[in-house]
Amino acid sequence: MENRFTNIVKLLFMILLINQLTYAKDPLNSPVWQETIIKMIGEEKYIFDDKNIQINVPSFADNPLQVPIFIDASKIENAKRMVVFADLNAIVKIADFDLLKMNPILSLNIKIAQGTPLRAVVLDKNGLWHVASAQINSFGGGCSVSSVASSVSNYEDLLGRTKSNIWKNNESYRIKWSVFHPMETGFFVGNPEFYISDINILSNNQSIGKMKIYASVSENPRILLETNEGNGTYKIELLDTDSNEYNFTTKL
Repeated sequence: MENRFTNIVKLLFMILLINQLTYAKDPLNSPVWQETIIKMIGEEKYIFDDKNIQINVPSFADNPLQVPIFIDASKIENAKRMVVFADLNAIVKIADFDLLKMNPILSLNIKIAQGTPLRAVVLDKNGLWHVASAQINSFGGGCSVSSVASSVSNYEDLLGRTKSNIWKNNESYRIKWSVFHPMETGFFVGNPEFYISDINILSNNQSIGKMKIYASVSENPRILLETNEGNGTYKIELLDTDSNEYNFTTKL
């Protein structure tokens, strides 16, 4: 009877601890944190966890059209999903990554409308979201400017053209690639919304990762991913908001 009572007390303590962590104060004091996290993950449980998720951003983003970010959540074992967003951006959501057999590592460039907290939230194998935060400082304005790519003379010939590279990183493969695309936000008069929305990564004709990205990603996206799956040969399939499909194969 005593052991049963002890186990119940331990269980109640763990529930209380998770609730305390879930509703812990935002370390960056964002004025829109509560409403934004609900839009991203609903009412699911989360904890702030800058210990197990590394976010690298510039100390000051001089060019708000091209802000490099790097996220490494590899300390979270068997991570299932990663969502990246910027609280105060005109387009809040950046990427929604169904990891499948990909590692929770992502690098890309983004646009920012103003200085903003950047978040990476990662779902672990037990259904708990881990939240990491970083402050991006900038004068902003990157979401309301027309893409340079849209104005080049041979735009139609270049649209969808890709470059890629792969290298082995210990037991994993890092896939770095770029695609020529304007990633228009639709905020500039005369330039309708037009961006790559869906990415599918395949190995041996099997999908090993799927990601949705948004117009908050910089034009001509440059993306780095990592996986332990496969033997160094991967196919990347892309779809944009005008239903244009692009695909390429990259090899070690």
